[in-house]
Amino acid sequence: MINILLIGTFIILILLGKKDIAIKIVQSYLRTLFTQFIDFKTRTTNAWLYIFSVINVFIIIKTGEGALEFALESDTSPITLIKLVIFCLCIVSSFSILVRRLHDINKPGWLLIAGMVFPPFLIILMFMFLFPGTDGANKYGRDPKSLPYWYLR
Repeated sequence: MINILLIGTFIILILLGKKDIAIKIVQSYLRTLFTQFIDFKTRTTNAWLYIFSVINVFIIIKTGEGALEFALESDTSPITLIKLVIFCLCIVSSFSILVRRLHDINKPGWLLIAGMVFPPFLIILMFMFLFPGTDGANKYGRDPKSLPYWYLR
């Protein structure tokens, strides 16, 4: 089902003449996955958290099976190893983007670890992710909305 939604969204963007937006989304996803996966110091917007998460869930589902097979040593082929690496990148980048989203609302990333230790706190965190970001710069950096294609930052 996620396959159809994700691919359908890209097809609709292309049919509506928004091919540049579809390309920017893919470029931004790859940038976040491969270069910002260890960036725990800057900020990200609500919009990018949602867009990134949808794509990331799709990739995690597709690579998770290979990662599990590798972990159980039932398949040690190079393709399975690549799936494991991509799966790990997706998990770390998911954690990273959640920390950056907390930074956008001027909260420390340590709150995410508190949510892992005290699961009921995760409900509070989920509501915190809905808050609008701090206008202008805060102690975690400049406002991502001040950049071009702010919804992809």
